[in-house]
Amino acid sequence: IMERKQFGPMGYNMKYPFSIGDLRDSATCLQNYMDNSTGGKIPWQDLKYIFGEIMYGGHIVNDFDRLVANEYLNFYMKDELLDETEMYPFAEDEKGVSFMSPTPTSFDKYIDHIDKNMAGDTP
Repeated sequence: IMERKQFGPMGYNMKYPFSIGDLRDSATCLQNYMDNSTGGKIPWQDLKYIFGEIMYGGHIVNDFDRLVANEYLNFYMKDELLDETEMYPFAEDEKGVSFMSPTPTSFDKYIDHIDKNMAGDTP
């Protein structure tokens, strides 16, 4: 959601005040939630609600915009995220457009994977 902000309201009906603070607070919330979990399955539904309805959803006032944000969460927040999976929605329709998620690894290797494989974003 943060990356979409640089293009203004494109994709949404209006420009929302998403900020780095929202991203930081979401990461803190995720870390606290996972630290206090008992292990086992990742609670995707809980996390989608926290991020989609509280952290970012609190800014969204248009029902269609909320639908778009929740569809992003539905696309990304699932067990397949931890496998090598396509990270660009609907990329199978485009030739040469792809960004695969890496298999679980260290933070530094994730950053290296992103730097090597993700091209600059344009509207």
